[in-house]
Amino acid sequence: MKLKLVAAMTAAIASLLTPSAAVAAETTAAPVVGIIGNYSDDDMRTMRAGGRAGDALVELEWAYAEPVRGRFDEAYLDRIAARVANLTAMGYTISLNAGVQDAPAWLLRLPGARYVDQHGEAYLDTDEPNLVFGTGYRYLAVRYLTKVFAKLGTGFSIVRAGGGHWGELTYPFRLDPATGRLRNLYFAFDVNARAKNPVPAWRPGRPSPNGQAGKFLSWYLNSLTGYQNWQVQALRTAGYPGRVAMLYPSWGMRAGDFERAVATDLGGTSSAEINGEVQRGYDARRQINGLRDRNVVVYGTWAENADTVNYLSGLARARGLATMGEISHVCLPSQLPSVYRQAQEGGLDAVYVVRLAASDVVAAAAA
Repeated sequence: MKLKLVAAMTAAIASLLTPSAAVAAETTAAPVVGIIGNYSDDDMRTMRAGGRAGDALVELEWAYAEPVRGRFDEAYLDRIAARVANLTAMGYTISLNAGVQDAPAWLLRLPGARYVDQHGEAYLDTDEPNLVFGTGYRYLAVRYLTKVFAKLGTGFSIVRAGGGHWGELTYPFRLDPATGRLRNLYFAFDVNARAKNPVPAWRPGRPSPNGQAGKFLSWYLNSLTGYQNWQVQALRTAGYPGRVAMLYPSWGMRAGDFERAVATDLGGTSSAEINGEVQRGYDARRQINGLRDRNVVVYGTWAENADTVNYLSGLARARGLATMGEISHVCLPSQLPSVYRQAQEGGLDAVYVVRLAASDVVAAAAA
């Protein structure tokens, strides 16, 4: 009797769906499982055979590929090409991280190639180049990418873009060593950024009687959106015609966060500022709505957070774009089955597992 009642209720619900919604509910496919990490060949075969894994990320670092300006390490690129061939022979499709965010030392020594905060301190913690404002150096990245695709070809499932820390679309950040919390820093005060700043004499946290805070923040966020679009165009110029996965991190700025930050002159006291969403430029709505290329995938880097998955996939659907995601570095193996379920429910094309044990990937596939 209970089974008949459940069946009747299911049929009734289905009858309320529009035809398109019903078709979508019936045809939503399980996302491709992608693998990120330095696994052994045996582990890769195990995850391919028993873990539903279908795509493997191959990663480069610009610093290794071009250690001397204009001179490429052919042996390094040969090793990457061999890795691509090996994984392809196992049955994987290949996604690529070209590693523009891991810049060579010779580039980072050039004037304006480093980010600088409002206190005049250069960001030296990691090696991402300041190509948001250092536009005169962008041609060097295009030259590098052209070499990569000439060597490896262009037959990738996706090429990742973002250009910031961890390859994501972000400005740098620093933690307060005393508290472990993010400092209220805006990295838009290098020599090139100051020349473009609409309020060059103003600094975050100071009074802004003439709307300086709002003008600055709009320019700051729009500059990162412009960098996003340049990255896609750079890949096209370098010869890659396929799908570009733009990496959108964290929770992101949501409705009202811009206004609340501006109301206190970017003093770092609103919730989104305390969490660093504003300073790091995490305005996914602005960025996704600003995409110009139609062959871009909206790619979230917090796939175990259902709200973030739904938020990004909703923004993507509104633009007719595909969505993918990857789990964060703190995702537990026990969360993987629910990650897969919510990825399928959200219509994601793929979900990437980051550095979990091969046995965990196999166990999640069987759950």
